[in-house]
Amino acid sequence: MKFSALAAGSRFAFPALPCTPFLYRCMRISLLSFFLVALSVQLLTAADVKAQRLEQLSVDVSLQNASLLEAFKQIEDQTAFRFMYRKSDIGHIRHLNVAAGKQNLAAVLGRLLAPHHLSFRQVDNRILIQTADETATPPSLPADSLHHISGRVTGDDGNPVIGATVVVKGTSKGAITNENGQFTIADIPEGATLTVTSLGYRQIEFQVKDRGPLALQLPLQTGGSRLNEVIVIGYGTQQKRELTGSIGKVGALNAEENMVSNPISALQGRVAGLAVSNTGAAPGSMPNFTIRGVQTVQSNLTGSGSNPLIVVDGLVIDAGPEGANANFSMFNLNPQDIASIEVLKDAASSAIYGARGAQGVIMITTKKGNFGARPTVTINAYTGANSSHFSYRPLNNAEYSMMFSEARQNRINDIKGKLTGTVPPSEEARLRQEMAMLGLQIEEMQMGNSDINWLNKVVPRNAALSNIQASVSGGSNQTSYYLSFGKYSENNATGTGRLDRYSAKLALTQKVNRWLKAGADFSISKVKNDGISSAIGDAISARPDTPDSIKLLENGTWDYWYGYQPHPLGILNGYYKNEKDNWNYTGNVFAEATINKNFSFRSMVAGSRSESIQANFASPFSYNGLGTKGDYMENGNSGIRYTLNNVLTYRFGYSQLKSDVVVGQEFTGNQYRTTAMNLQGFPLIEGLWKPGNASVATNFYNSGNRFYEEYSESYFLRSNMSWAGKYLLSLSLRRDGSSKLENNRHAWFPAISGGWIVSDESFLRGNHLLSYLKVRSSFGITGNIRPIGLYDTRDLVNSALYLNQPALRFNTTLGNPDLKWERTRQHDIGLETRFFDDRLSVTAEYYMKKTDNLLSSRQIPFSSGGFISQRVNVGAMTNQGVDLSVGLSSRPGTAFRWEVTAVANINRNRVTELRDSTMGYGVYFPGSPSGVMRIGQPLGLLQLYNSKGVDPQTGDMIYEDRNKDGIINQEDMIYVPIAQPKITGGFNVDLGWKGFSLNTQLAFNLGNKIYNFSEQRYRSYDYDLYTGVMNNKPSWVLERWQQPGDKSRYPRAITGVHGAGQTTDWNIMPSTQYLYSGSYLRCRNVTLAYNLPATLTGKAGIQQVRVYAATQNLFTIKDKRLNADDPEQALESGLQQDVAPLPRAFSFGIDFRF
Repeated sequence: MKFSALAAGSRFAFPALPCTPFLYRCMRISLLSFFLVALSVQLLTAADVKAQRLEQLSVDVSLQNASLLEAFKQIEDQTAFRFMYRKSDIGHIRHLNVAAGKQNLAAVLGRLLAPHHLSFRQVDNRILIQTADETATPPSLPADSLHHISGRVTGDDGNPVIGATVVVKGTSKGAITNENGQFTIADIPEGATLTVTSLGYRQIEFQVKDRGPLALQLPLQTGGSRLNEVIVIGYGTQQKRELTGSIGKVGALNAEENMVSNPISALQGRVAGLAVSNTGAAPGSMPNFTIRGVQTVQSNLTGSGSNPLIVVDGLVIDAGPEGANANFSMFNLNPQDIASIEVLKDAASSAIYGARGAQGVIMITTKKGNFGARPTVTINAYTGANSSHFSYRPLNNAEYSMMFSEARQNRINDIKGKLTGTVPPSEEARLRQEMAMLGLQIEEMQMGNSDINWLNKVVPRNAALSNIQASVSGGSNQTSYYLSFGKYSENNATGTGRLDRYSAKLALTQKVNRWLKAGADFSISKVKNDGISSAIGDAISARPDTPDSIKLLENGTWDYWYGYQPHPLGILNGYYKNEKDNWNYTGNVFAEATINKNFSFRSMVAGSRSESIQANFASPFSYNGLGTKGDYMENGNSGIRYTLNNVLTYRFGYSQLKSDVVVGQEFTGNQYRTTAMNLQGFPLIEGLWKPGNASVATNFYNSGNRFYEEYSESYFLRSNMSWAGKYLLSLSLRRDGSSKLENNRHAWFPAISGGWIVSDESFLRGNHLLSYLKVRSSFGITGNIRPIGLYDTRDLVNSALYLNQPALRFNTTLGNPDLKWERTRQHDIGLETRFFDDRLSVTAEYYMKKTDNLLSSRQIPFSSGGFISQRVNVGAMTNQGVDLSVGLSSRPGTAFRWEVTAVANINRNRVTELRDSTMGYGVYFPGSPSGVMRIGQPLGLLQLYNSKGVDPQTGDMIYEDRNKDGIINQEDMIYVPIAQPKITGGFNVDLGWKGFSLNTQLAFNLGNKIYNFSEQRYRSYDYDLYTGVMNNKPSWVLERWQQPGDKSRYPRAITGVHGAGQTTDWNIMPSTQYLYSGSYLRCRNVTLAYNLPATLTGKAGIQQVRVYAATQNLFTIKDKRLNADDPEQALESGLQQDVAPLPRAFSFGIDFRF
């Protein structure tokens, strides 16, 4: 491989990615569309556009046996008007017939509504539909009894409710709330009653008691009409009421309740079946997440191979191949730009994504503008601090010296006991030599003048964090826009460094004419990781008398450490440096044509490009840079992904049948390039540790350049049908083809689902106890291709030198042209219920998932031609379980408002087929137990000795001799499942009173085990193999066994051979003694907020001012015996290591809306 030298002072250059003619044309179309739409916004928003009167407009409405809702849709498609109505007033109106042709809009509405005792009223650019009773002529009143009111409608969360209908009861007077939730109604009789309704909220009434201008704040209770909310599904939307699949929804991520750096962390404990586990406490650490269990062995127990597919505004997001950075990281997405998140859990919902839907799908919809809305400016800012907390400390000088000497004295006592008996001469000589060496170690043990708690020294107790977001949204009757800017900053609470994210987003949509709509959405972000590192492991292991400064000795060496033990201050003093810059550009351009009343067509081109540079430096003074006299490495990654999809939708209705059919095609392409270089003999020069100082390096290595590309093409079909609005059926079919595979390149993925809204039947209609009941079931087949490497089906070659001549060298992985997709068959049955006027909701679902053709790497003999592994389909597994969601809210209209929701998932995982019984599983470390797979057992199985505790007479461990042969060996080991929890879930509690609100979010995890690998390592009192020093230990080792009769969890301190097995590792062998409960309950977030009264903010021209204080990770309830502060981070592999717990955060913020 060839690498071009860099000029002094230059940055690491990115090789250009190949740009196909097709991609080039797509980019040109995207840019042209962007400028055209931007120009339209300038022209259309230059003046205040007022809504036309109904009498001034003509529309072409053609209806044949259609419903009133279909008539409204035709009118909305041709005009800027939007209809406001109660579903109960119009949902039953069907079989309408109107001849085609241009007609006056007011006349059309009169002809449609009058026979059904309905009337209409124009309020700005909205049309309010009312019953005859509501439009009765009000009694005449004296002029002095009339006044006007103004008010603001908000939800329980304090956010404005846009488009709420406010009507004076018994009259035709009313208004529609604007984008800030505000309304004004003139000439209102004193004592009148206002009726407030909005889609997704319960109706409430409010009596006007005061004369003169009045500002009202009307909080609405969320309720059963959420069944009418629109849910985003694959390549379309659907009303929640009509869903036959299993989809969980989370709304906009408000900053005060979701102070997270990435949107996935905000989902923890909020959707039944979605398990989210944080993997690190450092800024930028991304969580792992699974939907309804782990379904592939090509990952950690909650690793990326099992992560669901993510789709952002129609763009499918996937990780990069072969360890390359993903071309899009969820950290690049600003959570405050998100409008909603849908979690597709069953096959009926995710099969439309075919070969990528087996792990479920997370649909993210970002914010857009609103047509006909005045500009709204929103500014949200918060600041605070992260606080690290540890429940243990390292040993001090006296304790370290005591444990060092005690461990060696115990071994000396053992040797003396042996020498009292009969010992062969050669063995006696060896034992006496060992005893003398141990005695010398005790005599020479001297502690230095320093006595430092390095954990306190290297870990900052408080680290600043801040966030600011500014956005403006709105639109004219023909154009909508949304523009935002954000900056998020977080200092590392577990060590050094800082992370900054800068983001910007622009979304534009233009109604070109009555049948064509076009738009563009672009975002850009930069994430800078400036030296984020942690020395927690070094801080615990370092001798407490390690000097806190470097001294140059007379022999020219540095007095920097004891032995070769890494110094905890190496990171803080700059002897280790790292930084990473990542740029991400994402965008899409679409056009949507309404061909006629039945057909519509949407075409979208979307793409993203990511570029990252990571630099790492280990100075000559550091442990890692000692041997190379300074080491510098730089890695560059770049990737581009593009998608083109075309979707044709056909909607029709006949009698009581309603149906829509979607036919589509999608093409995706991915290209990645990675480059790396390494410089050695790189001295430490202040401020010059990058390639600008490359000329002084003594050795240069090109670590390799790689290029990857993959393509896929798909065709799909879906049909949703309903009869009488209560009998539901959905069918879908997708065919995928991928360049990753060779002999099994294409596959079909079908799904079917059905539902029955039982509560709409005559025998349950009007039931006061049970207000809603739906039964649904689904079956489908989905696939997983992500564990397959881009070239796993082929034998790869690399360039090399042989006898100083160019040559080819085969890779060590043998290709497998017969690889198949992982395939999951999933059954699902669900029950959705609501009681007591929708105050209580319960959803229960049972699922069974069977996955075959599991993908993993199989070890093969090197004699097979120099290959050592091959990717193969190894077996099958199942996941079955139950999702539960329960919600309970207060009665509507009460002063004190509350709502409690709880979600839980119960899952059982089993391996059902294994074609190679020798295959292991998981990522483990030297000295740790091995992970294995066994039929009938779950993934995450460890092979361990069964511990019986500490012998109170000897202080050594006792292990079960399972085969009763008097010897403890591998035949006595047992298989223990660890990391997969049995139950995951969370609670969400919302309380409100007047302008105050309190939100509490909790997450829990039950039924898994944790193997504390750190405890196993710290029980060893030998010299470290690499550093030549006995590592320091946490303070809990002081609770060890000391004398006969002691009852202790921890065995005696001893070095060398010991125990019944007479081995050096008897007391630290992999065993059940290190197993602890991984169950925990964590308080994720508590937010107290207050909305200032509108009477105060309105005078300053501000629509809303909301102040709040929040704390995250306030407490964690866990197994008290576990010598670790954060059981959640062990979920990745089941092994607990030296990691910092998630920091506790405290912050204060304010939210403005103008």
